[in-house]
Amino acid sequence: MRVPSSEIRASRRARRTRDTAHGVAHAPTAFVRARSARAHRTRRARVGGRRDMSAYSLNHWVVSSDDDDDEHGGAGGAGADAQQQHAQLFTAALLAAGQRAAIWSDCKDFVDTRARSPPAKIYEALKTSGAATCSVAARAFLEEHFETGPRDRRTTPELVDWREEPNVALRCGGEKARAFTRHVHDLWKILARLDADDYVDEESPVQESDGDGESGAGALPQARTTSSRIKLPYPAVVPGERFRETYYWDTYWIVLGLLTSEMPATALGVTNNLLYMVTTYGFVPNGARVYYLNRSQPPLLTSCVAAVYEATRDGTWLRQALPLLVQEYSYLMRSERVITVRDAETGENHQLSRYFANTTRPRPESYREDVEVARLATRKCDNPIAKVELKRKIYRHIASAAESGFDFSSRWFRDGKRLESIRTCDIIPSDLNGFMLRVELQISALAREALAIMGPSESGYAERVYLKHLVTKFEAAGQARRRAIHAVLWDDDAARWRDVAFESRPGELVTEIVRDRSALSFATKSPFTSDYTPLWCGAADPNSEQAYRVVESLKTSGLVTANGVATSLNETGQQWDWPNAWAPTSHMIIEAIQAYAPREENYAKELAHAWLRTSHSVWTNTGYMHEKYDVRVGHDGVGGGGEYVPQRGFGWTNGVTLRLLDLYGFPDDDIVHGPSTPTESPPKESPASAETAPATS
Repeated sequence: MRVPSSEIRASRRARRTRDTAHGVAHAPTAFVRARSARAHRTRRARVGGRRDMSAYSLNHWVVSSDDDDDEHGGAGGAGADAQQQHAQLFTAALLAAGQRAAIWSDCKDFVDTRARSPPAKIYEALKTSGAATCSVAARAFLEEHFETGPRDRRTTPELVDWREEPNVALRCGGEKARAFTRHVHDLWKILARLDADDYVDEESPVQESDGDGESGAGALPQARTTSSRIKLPYPAVVPGERFRETYYWDTYWIVLGLLTSEMPATALGVTNNLLYMVTTYGFVPNGARVYYLNRSQPPLLTSCVAAVYEATRDGTWLRQALPLLVQEYSYLMRSERVITVRDAETGENHQLSRYFANTTRPRPESYREDVEVARLATRKCDNPIAKVELKRKIYRHIASAAESGFDFSSRWFRDGKRLESIRTCDIIPSDLNGFMLRVELQISALAREALAIMGPSESGYAERVYLKHLVTKFEAAGQARRRAIHAVLWDDDAARWRDVAFESRPGELVTEIVRDRSALSFATKSPFTSDYTPLWCGAADPNSEQAYRVVESLKTSGLVTANGVATSLNETGQQWDWPNAWAPTSHMIIEAIQAYAPREENYAKELAHAWLRTSHSVWTNTGYMHEKYDVRVGHDGVGGGGEYVPQRGFGWTNGVTLRLLDLYGFPDDDIVHGPSTPTESPPKESPASAETAPATS
């Protein structure tokens, strides 16, 4: 007897409510269920004992690439099987139709727009629509099968721990500072989202196709979205404007801001959303959209867990989160993401990380821009086969730069000027290896904390053995990473860590890259804020000579201005270059100085007040908090450049601003001068930073 669809939906809702009632950590059965489902998908994706790593689909549309199957040990059969189960909606044909119709000026608006029809029906209709050659037909096709644009927020989620005026505002001395702090605190309600807003209505569920493009007569309703959004179990706090969904590394600074606003429950929820994605996909994608499933972002999940645990002291939650942190670490250490560097002096083989996106196609959210970059990069290539291969490499380099968070920056450009010379995957980044060191040290520390929570009398022998194993394993991994960072990335002349580059070799497997240390060279001339990230991550001992040398290097780098710390000295028009200052890099530098060079605490305070002055000044003039800021004098302070218009909101800016207000207070009105003389153009590089030398120390 067929069960009524209404009862099926009610049962599913009840099950989801039961499993997520108290958060990811309090739903171990949900964890087991997710892992079992993932294991089932893994078995389905195996052909000849090999796994198609691009088939992270679950109940969402996927963006996969046949090229990726070849590179990651998958097989065509596995990719075909995945396509039978889940429509591959964002194909090149559909994205080209979206560009040809010219309905959306921003490519991201198209892929964020909810579909009116099931994916299989859209795919079949596209074949006969004429959208491939005619802009009128493309527009008609999209108007029939898609809504007019991304949905606005329809429901304001209840943030149960939000209150009118947190202590960080009450402690502000003057009314100007208090009004500013209250405004930033109020923005949490504006930036909160319920993902259900973008999901299929209960009364008209999307049905699974029976394989011929039509819904089967006996098909059961599927709790599946017609949107590209990944449905998350808890209210999300998003960056703002075009960034309508959760983003991975943004979340860390949002968590810090929420905790400063005394909102630990909301901070727990957004962290649980990241943990949920690990249970579902095995890693945290770039953002909560299915087109982001081919890449991640700087790994800060452990930092989120550490910050939330410090605020809540919820030992049960910590013990359940730890296996997920280990699971993400396994993804981050996949062979294509690791470069082996042989050190002839010590005889040691160092394992260092790189950014590596699992795609060789244009990003759906920036399809038009990526196609144009690839065209420029290959315009002098006459061999059609070589041209296709070069475009694939360019697309991977572009997506990998997006994974880095620095999208885009001259630190990834071979010539230091043009995006079409991008070579992200051929660079061993200083900041990523710092982040990986932080992950390793934090997992070891959190496992030690979990052991202490258990106590000697508590039962659970297997868990105790597991936690001791984590302490030992990750402490050793952190020590090895620290040696590798010092041996390969440390520039003793410049007194900072630097990205190093290697030359790719024809026919070389991306999973087996080995280089001698002497074959590496520093990737760029300009200093970057990312050069100082390893200090924040623990690459130097607290209060050590090396830590103070790094601070002196920052002072003389030319990056520090009265209005903030610029990302680089290269004026390329890219948003992660001069003259923009960003919240995350500014915060990491300030906190690194405070933690590792305590005698320079006043300098950290000067940098913090420079950030607060700029953000307050721009807020006063525009009424908004911004994604990035222009440090030049004589400008409005709103950051620019890059592939999209300047964004407002803004999640991580608000988090860093509240954090710095809490630590250092609002700048005194009588403080006129910042830590450096204001500049209109990037300062001259110091001799040490200008030389691109072999990466030896």
